Amino acid sequence: MIQTQTPLRVGILSADEGAKAIQAIYLPALQALPTSYQVKAIYNGSTTPHKKSSICNDKLASHHHGHHHANGTATPPPDNIPTASTPDDILTDPTIGLVLNFMPNEYHETYTIAALNAGKHVMVETPVSLSIPSARRIIEAEKRAPNNAKMLVACARRYAPCVEVFKREVASLDRIYYARCRNIAGPCAAHTATAPRKKAWGEAAALANLGAETQKSQQLKHGLMQETFLGQDLTKERIALSEFLASLGCHDLGLMRDTLGYPDTVSSISVNEPYYSAVFHYYSGGKGEHPFTLMYETGADAVPRCDAHLAVYGDTKTVSIHYGLPYGRRQPVRVVVETADENGDMKKLETVSSWEEGYQEELKALHAYLTQDQPAKTTAGDAMQDLKLFQTIFEQYDRQCGTIRTPLG
Repeated sequence: MIQTQTPLRVGILSADEGAKAIQAIYLPALQALPTSYQVKAIYNGSTTPHKKSSICNDKLASHHHGHHHANGTATPPPDNIPTASTPDDILTDPTIGLVLNFMPNEYHETYTIAALNAGKHVMVETPVSLSIPSARRIIEAEKRAPNNAKMLVACARRYAPCVEVFKREVASLDRIYYARCRNIAGPCAAHTATAPRKKAWGEAAALANLGAETQKSQQLKHGLMQETFLGQDLTKERIALSEFLASLGCHDLGLMRDTLGYPDTVSSISVNEPYYSAVFHYYSGGKGEHPFTLMYETGADAVPRCDAHLAVYGDTKTVSIHYGLPYGRRQPVRVVVETADENGDMKKLETVSSWEEGYQEELKALHAYLTQDQPAKTTAGDAMQDLKLFQTIFEQYDRQCGTIRTPLG
């Protein structure tokens, strides 16, 4: 007798850029796996009138009354899927076993913990949260969650099939001499780092002029930033750097760690908003006695393109992986291996994963992790490493103040 598996019943929490990503990418990916997932309801804070959620006090209130396209029309809800009027509709629904938390970063902790406390599995968008103490609270909630509820962090790029090809090619290098991680991106309304600029919220005077619901969102973010920059002024430069790393940076640096491991140290931080760079040092080099450095450079401008890749240079081979923005459709992930042929001419081998494959493989890994206890790459513990790396960058930046001219002095 053939047994059919019961699909996980999914509730989705989204707002703003996350709502568009869900509708354009994750919802079709979920629907492409009907034996694994069944989407029961979506809460879209971009189109649903604001209503308070009682389960997590005021922190769980959505802060967007509506998101509009350039033509002035609101983002429509997906067809044939019930729309939840409040987050409580999903968090308290006994038929929903998995919550996808694609709310803005400042709400990652409160919604994830609420779902775990309700005994529901969670996949939360990367970064897991904005501060290390916040991530620790999430990890503790997972440990004590009823129903053996577990969580995973969404970072689909790391699940693209050709990433494993890239890692094997890098591992085959006799020695790594140098590496570079770059992401220079043009405008994209679907991504916070490259969306039109918003007024800095860090100053109390600015907060006083915001609407009541937006104030709650910004105050929550303010509290997380205070945990991150304990004892430091919350200047607009620090906030901008933190927000950028939590947008583009976590995707790029996560792939870097996945391939090369955690760097031994960081130096030479450059902050010239909206461009940032750093030098990471790998003392062991992954090969024993050979150290190497990695140049990290990232920024956003008004040119409509995405120059994003991670390249690793050996002596006789260069291996690079090229990708688009997170949630960028029609942008495949490409691995390029460059060597010299017997005549000394360039020999290039390319492996490609479609943009859909990363999301589908991520969801397959999520299902195996939740139902079969299979290991997964992007656990909360793994995501904590991104926050620790961010903290190392912040600390090095502060050490440079007074010795290197920076926006902080």
